[in-house]
Amino acid sequence: MGLVSLKTILWEVDVQADFMLPGGSLYIAGAETIVANINLLVDCARKNRVFLISSADAHNPNDLEFRDWPPHCLQGTPGAALLPEACASPRLLIPNKKGFAVPQDFLPYRQVTLEKNSLDVFDNPNTESILARMKPACLPDVQSGLLFVVFGVATEYCVRRTAEGLLRRGYSVAIVNDAVRAIDEDKGRHILEDLRFSGTQLISTKEALAVLTDRQNEHSNFVRSAKLNP
Repeated sequence: MGLVSLKTILWEVDVQADFMLPGGSLYIAGAETIVANINLLVDCARKNRVFLISSADAHNPNDLEFRDWPPHCLQGTPGAALLPEACASPRLLIPNKKGFAVPQDFLPYRQVTLEKNSLDVFDNPNTESILARMKPACLPDVQSGLLFVVFGVATEYCVRRTAEGLLRRGYSVAIVNDAVRAIDEDKGRHILEDLRFSGTQLISTKEALAVLTDRQNEHSNFVRSAKLNP
């Protein structure tokens, strides 16, 4: 992956048309206002500075979630598509199916997208395999040093589940607070405070970009040192 950071990974949550755009079947009011910041973050993956994991709802018409929510992000519909600003190429799609052959090597990709049909991306049986591939052998304590920078929608639902799932697995988490949006803004603020109390960092897009630059420089120095001292 060239200069991609070994110690920071972007995690993008459900930046899909049905949630993000007016007229979407489960549009989150104001979600379009964070698209510019999302694009700035994803551009780091396009420039090969960091790897990008994303989740995406991929629903069937009879999914249990539709007992509580209007139908949305049905597989194959325009509403299920990630926004262009949320995509880096080449991208690998990981279906929500057991038995998918998760590649050992992600070198050909800048983004993987994990499909889900529930609020929790960890319900996809392949999510754990993706995380396992994110631990470079050259960093023995990478789990404690690996930072996931999380952004997307909706704060009090899928963003929360993603952050909590990563925290439970021992990873460091930062949420980009000007690149997330809640359905209920008051509830979203309370959720962010709860997550901060649980150990999540709350940072801005500007701060996230600075973190990515700093950690890329750490990686460049690590690579140069390895070459000089094989």
